[in-house]
Amino acid sequence: MPLSAQYYFTGEVKGAHGDNLQHVGIIIRSTGEIYKTSASGSFEIITRKTEDSVTFYLDGYESYSTAVNTNGFLRVTLKELPLSLTTKKKSLASVINGSSISFACNSNGIAYSNVKRFLDMGMHVPAEAVKVEEMLNYLNFYYEDPENEELFHCASNLLSCPWNDRHRLLCLNICTKKTSIRRPASLVFLIDVTGSMDMPNKLPLVKSSLHLLIKNLRDIDTVSIIEYGGRGRALVGVPGSRKDQLVRTVEQLSADGPSPGEAGIMLAYKIAAGQYIPGGNNRVILITDGDISSTPAARNYLADLASRFSSDSIHLSCLGVGLNKEEASELPMLAQAGHGTFGRIEDAQQGERLLLDDLAKGLSEVAGNVCFTVAFDTSLVQEYHLLGFENKHSALEDTTLRFVGGSVASANAQMAIFEIIPKKDSTGNENLANIQIRYCLPGQNKIRTMSFDCPNKSAPFETASASLKKAVCIALFGMKLKGPDYAAQLSWSDMEKMTKKIFSANNFIDRDYISLLVKARKIYEHAP
Repeated sequence: MPLSAQYYFTGEVKGAHGDNLQHVGIIIRSTGEIYKTSASGSFEIITRKTEDSVTFYLDGYESYSTAVNTNGFLRVTLKELPLSLTTKKKSLASVINGSSISFACNSNGIAYSNVKRFLDMGMHVPAEAVKVEEMLNYLNFYYEDPENEELFHCASNLLSCPWNDRHRLLCLNICTKKTSIRRPASLVFLIDVTGSMDMPNKLPLVKSSLHLLIKNLRDIDTVSIIEYGGRGRALVGVPGSRKDQLVRTVEQLSADGPSPGEAGIMLAYKIAAGQYIPGGNNRVILITDGDISSTPAARNYLADLASRFSSDSIHLSCLGVGLNKEEASELPMLAQAGHGTFGRIEDAQQGERLLLDDLAKGLSEVAGNVCFTVAFDTSLVQEYHLLGFENKHSALEDTTLRFVGGSVASANAQMAIFEIIPKKDSTGNENLANIQIRYCLPGQNKIRTMSFDCPNKSAPFETASASLKKAVCIALFGMKLKGPDYAAQLSWSDMEKMTKKIFSANNFIDRDYISLLVKARKIYEHAP
């Protein structure tokens, strides 16, 4: 096909009652580009391909994926989600009340994967896809164990602001205790990296979910990771102490291969048998977006295989991503045969819960309905701005929405950064602010609180710990991606110099982050 050839994907999107749906997101699978339907619910997308796959998504509706070609007019009907699900997903991220602000605990980190996906394709990142709080969660360098068996730990640091000498940064690092695990675990992950997993709600969601599990591993645990499809790589028997190696392996997963059928699960069982821990939690965890058996006979064989290995105390859990709830799947049957669990991963928080339940029952949630309220001393602070936790404009206009706290898992760290303008005479008072943590214990409705003071002791940014400086860099990167209104003070060149000075090049995560920022600079500096 000549390079100059252009085609069009055309169609319309309606609701179940025939109403036109506007602003429906349309993701083109081959490029990752995102388009929106018009006010009449129609779309017309220029393409150089005659065929492709697309996914439609809209708040309050089930996402829908289908093939599309340039020969016809595509008519799509989206189904509304049940009310219980829509009310769960729609809530305010933060609420400002004068000198205090409340924001919900958010342990998700998927926004970083989506940012990376756009930049890897050489594309601008849509502003609404950039969530600073989730980028900080994903690259979490700053976990600190709470003292004296406390459930939460909160450390505060007041730093000079590297992009505005007159401002200050208040960094809050809120961590939950790491729950003890009774039995050593040997976990073998069989992760689907076939071409169909190349969607924002699939492989990036899996990566984000795996991060918290890795943080909860002990030295006596072992993890194996097998690519199901793609290049068929396997990492075998890595102890929980080598977290950097596990994170590096997870980050290098990419969806680009054909399905190997049932051969993948047979390899997983072979590795699980070789890594067996007597008396331990021995488990194969299959993560995929569809069935793996090629025939009914193969399905029966795998069910029998799972049952036999279960008799030898090697259990099988199956986790589905991007699955349509109304479609039949073999995954629940395989999990039942393997005496394991089945679940659907629909967001990062749910993915963390399911994976941690496979690591140890009861580990997944240590507190629910968690929210933080920071009250500033108005004699010291003139203005403040929380980086991230923004509400959508539609949420602010919806008076029916409530402020709802989030659940938090074992070994979670939540970094929150405030940019503040101090008053001229900002000395004398001992504390700059107070933070209150409100939460409920699992299965309980009683609201509990913990309170921490933020000392009014400022330090130069250059003297901060490496983890804090990295967090500030990530937050600034997110603001820069959002547009000039958020971070006009520093150029992309200044950002790159600052990042290379703070992030070392001797580990994969740092090198990958530096590479990502360099890509962003090239994309945004050469934009028309």
